[in-house]
Parts: sequence; C-alpha cells; structure tokens
Amino acid sequence: MKFVSTSFYLSPKNLRRGIAKFSEDESNHIVRVMRASVGDEVRAVDGIGHAYKICITRTDPAHARGEIIESIEPAPEPNIRFALGIGTILPKRLEAAWDTCVQLGISKLIPIETAYSNRPIRNDSKHIERLGAVGCRAMLQCGRAVLPVVETPIKLHKLLEEDHGVVLFGDSEGLPNPPSERPKLGEEVLLLIGPEGGFSSEENRFIAEAGGIGISLGPRRLRTETAAITMSVVALRWTGDI
Repeated sequence: MKFVSTSFYLSPKNLRRGIAKFSEDESNHIVRVMRASVGDEVRAVDGIGHAYKICITRTDPAHARGEIIESIEPAPEPNIRFALGIGTILPKRLEAAWDTCVQLGISKLIPIETAYSNRPIRNDSKHIERLGAVGCRAMLQCGRAVLPVVETPIKLHKLLEEDHGVVLFGDSEGLPNPPSERPKLGEEVLLLIGPEGGFSSEENRFIAEAGGIGISLGPRRLRTETAAITMSVVALRWTGDI
C-alpha cells in the first residue's frame, strides 16, 4: 500500500455514502499516471471546501473508485475573498496568470475588456472551460479545496456598476501601499489590472469615481500577468493571508 500525495478533484455529485467515483480524466491520472493500485490511498478535494483520504477499490482508467477513510484538512482559504479582474490578453498568458494567482489564494477571475485590450472578449464556452480547468489544477497543486470561479467576460464599466466591496486597481500614480483600514471579514475585494498599456486616464478616473483605490506596483513597467501576480501578493499580505 502507498499514499499518493497528489490531490485529485472529486465532484460532490460523485460522492455518495462514502463511495467516491472519479471522472474519466482523474481516473486516468490515478491509474495510468500515478500507477495507483487497489488498496493505495489518495487525497481528493470536492471543490466546496472538503478534503478526504480515499482508499482505491477499483483501478479502471475510465471509472476509478474508492472509499473514504477519513476527512483531512485542506490548505486554509484566505480570510477575505479576492476576485481578480484582468484586461484581456493572449489566452496562454491569461492562463499563466490565473494559475499562479489561484495558488496564492485568489478565488475568482473576471476577464474584462478595456480601452487598451489588444483582443476582443472571448465569451465562448471553450475558453471559459479552459480557464476553469486551469483554476482546478492550480487548486489541486496548492492543496486548496474550494474550486475557483471563472466568470464570463465583461466590459469594465459594466463590472463597476456592480457592488464589489473594496476595489484596488493598478495605477503607476497610486498609493505605495493599500490603506491602513483593512476589509471586513466576509467582504469581497476586487483587484483590477489593465491589459498591456494599463488603464486609460479616463478609465483610471472612472474606477476612482466608483470608489477604487489606486495602488502603485513599483517603478518598473510590468507585463499584465506579472502585475496581476504582484497585486495579488500585495493584497493578500495586506489582509494577512500570505
């Protein structure tokens, strides 16, 4: 018997009466990649905050199954829920940024269209599904158990018509640090990062009028994905979540 420390995703609908049924993709990973055998133990999370140690009882590469041995503690979630609104960029670069930000603790991705977006919003289901898969893998990588959310793309002004609690946005002329007053528990924080070229002066003014607080990310010009990661670190350190 061996314990496979790699985490696997187990949809809540596939968990009943202590029996876990893995999806085809996860079954293939368990059986053919990790070479698990009957009696081996694996770690699985259900995407809604629970983690389990599971004993494999069936090693079908398309329909692996197991029995829950015990509940285990996943990596802790941040005290504050963070959403990342990021200007549309090349898909691979957006995926890379999202992967890292989920590992850090970000819970929601909102692709946004801005004045300097170098490509139109991709509102097709395949693109959203791909970003969802990236978020799921990142969740498993870092030991979290809450599945990150990917929202459909939206234009910046439409996004800011909604209530998002505290809003921080990347601004070269912004504050060197977030304000001393921290968000309250249960309050969402929205982090806004522009595409290559950042936000336009009009967009900066619009975000500020909507209550956004500009934060400088340093004296050097950053790629969008680097800015997103940097802002995530700054915000999570601000709330004591990193």
